[in-house]
Amino acid sequence: MPRHHIDAKLPLVALLMTALLLTPSLAVPSIWVSVQSIGASQCEKFWIDVNVTNLENRELVNYTFNITMPSEGIVAYSRLKLSNVYVVDENGKPLYYWVMRKSSSVFTVFFKVPHIAPNGRATVRIYYGSDNPYRRYRKPAELFVYWESFNSLKNYPHVDSGIFSSSGAFGSGERYIKKGKLVVNSTISTDWWSGSTAKEAELVRLKVDDSYAVVFKFKRGSGKQGVVSYPFYMFIHADVGNGDRYDYIAIKENSNSKFRFEFGNDRSGSDETNKYAGKQYYLGEILVTPRNSTGRIEKFSSGALVASYTFETSNRFRNREISIGFGQANADWWSTVNLLAYIDWVCVVRYSRYTAEIAGMGAECGFN
Repeated sequence: MPRHHIDAKLPLVALLMTALLLTPSLAVPSIWVSVQSIGASQCEKFWIDVNVTNLENRELVNYTFNITMPSEGIVAYSRLKLSNVYVVDENGKPLYYWVMRKSSSVFTVFFKVPHIAPNGRATVRIYYGSDNPYRRYRKPAELFVYWESFNSLKNYPHVDSGIFSSSGAFGSGERYIKKGKLVVNSTISTDWWSGSTAKEAELVRLKVDDSYAVVFKFKRGSGKQGVVSYPFYMFIHADVGNGDRYDYIAIKENSNSKFRFEFGNDRSGSDETNKYAGKQYYLGEILVTPRNSTGRIEKFSSGALVASYTFETSNRFRNREISIGFGQANADWWSTVNLLAYIDWVCVVRYSRYTAEIAGMGAECGFN
C-alpha cells in the first residue's frame, strides 16, 4: 500500500457511527444506580461493591479491569478524592489500583485481580471518602504492560511508520515535559518534491501474542493554520517484508481548516470523521489482537464516545512485533506549520472480555 500522500489526492470516506454498549478496554459501560439517602449521620467512609465476571473460557491471572460510573450514581461524590480511593478484594486484601479519572460527571478506576476462574466472578470493594491506608498500592506500573506518565523526558527513538511520504526525528527542544505532560511542539516544512512529511517517535515495542489495548490521554494545542496537517497522531506499526503495516488515530486540520478525528491504516488509507476535535482532553484507544484491531475516541471529561472504527479483521499483526509511537505531520504543498499537542500518559493493558455490575453501596457511619 502506498504511503500517505498529499491530502488532495486522498479520497475521504464517510464513517457511519454507532453507539457501543460495551466498549473495549475502557471496557465497562457506565453503570447507573438508584441510591436511597443514608439519612442523618456522620459517615467516615463510603464503599462500592463491584462484581467482575470473566467472559473468557479461560482463567484470568493478574488481569487489570476498570469500571466507569456516572457521578450522580455515587453516594457523597464530593467526598471522593483521588487521594482517598483504594480497592480491596472480598477478603479485605488490598489490590493495586489507579484512579484514571474523577471529573464532575464520571469516575473511572483501574484495579488488578489476582485470579478469576473461567466464566467465574470476583468481587472487589472500592473505598473512598476518608483516610487511605493503602496509598502504596496506587501503582499504575503494576497494572499495565507498559506505563508512561511523562514525569521526565526520555530518549524516544525515531521510527518511520510509513504513514506519510517521508519521516524524520523530532529536533532538539521539540519535545519537553511541562507539568507532568509531554509537550510535542514541532515545525515541519514541505516543498513540491518532498510530499507529506512527518516527525515520529517510538515509545515502546510489543509482540502481539495476546490482546492489548493502547490507551492514551491527549489534546491538540495548535490552532488553525490553513494547512492540511496533523497536530497529533498515535500509531502502531510493524515492518513486513519491504513494506509497512500500520493503524493510527489522528487529529487532522483538513483543507477547510476544520479539525477532525481521523482513523487510518495501510490497506484502506484514511477515514476522516465528521467529529470536531476541540482543545479539550480526549482518551484514545487502539485495541490490537492476533485476530483484528479497532480504534475509539471518547471525551475525557464525560466518558462520552466520540468515534470508533475497525482497522483490521484478517490476523495481520499476529505474533508480530509492533512499534507504538506518536507523530506530527504536514500533508500540504509547499508550506510550513507549527504543530502543538499534549500527551498526559500512555498505557498498554492486556485486554479480556468481562462485565461488571454494582453489587452494593454503603457507608461506615456514626449516627446521631
